[in-house]
Amino acid sequence: MTPAEYQALTSPRLSHPARSLYQLYLRHHARGDITQALDYPLLGKALAVQGEGEYRYRVTPAELTALVDELLDAGLLSLVQNPHPQHYHGAVFSLPLKGLQGLAPLPSRQFAMHPQWRPDEQFDGLARLCGLLDSHVDETELGEFIAYWLGRPEVFENQHQWMLKLVRKLKNQRSVKRAAPPQDSGHYQQLPAKNDTGPSKRAREMMAEAQRLSSDNQEDRNEKDS
Repeated sequence: MTPAEYQALTSPRLSHPARSLYQLYLRHHARGDITQALDYPLLGKALAVQGEGEYRYRVTPAELTALVDELLDAGLLSLVQNPHPQHYHGAVFSLPLKGLQGLAPLPSRQFAMHPQWRPDEQFDGLARLCGLLDSHVDETELGEFIAYWLGRPEVFENQHQWMLKLVRKLKNQRSVKRAAPPQDSGHYQQLPAKNDTGPSKRAREMMAEAQRLSSDNQEDRNEKDS
């Protein structure tokens, strides 16, 4: 286990079943840094605790999905592919923290976000391990990230965990931009010009009717005057 994995696994917000799922099954059966496709029935059996003739602890598919979400939030998993958006059965993940063998042990001190926070020199390598090839962060992106977490002073993370949150934010933002439809170059769409062929048939009929009514009214007035 790498120092980064240990730090994430000992977070007080990570449940014991989530730790067990990662350490005893996902990491143990992974091929290098990539998990096998998740099989919910096998995962349920791996986590079940059986007593005398009955189960003392079992997990439902919905609970398995929640456990995987915990591991994603902790940065222990990064989604590679998922054929079912509603759950993770059949999904494949990478183990980004397993690849941090050569990095120095991570500081354990946790802190709330502050205006002077910046990612450190390990950010580029961490971003690439999580599948973010372009790790450049402009001042707007960094400012939005810091401002968001400044509004949540009850959240404490260590430096590594804050950087993982920033990586996930950048990945989500850039995937949305790639999926967005191309925008028009101007503010308004120019409609094709129509040939000016004069009033339509209906318009000409209405104009003729108006002229007829106007002539009839004039004749009535002339008769009254005479």
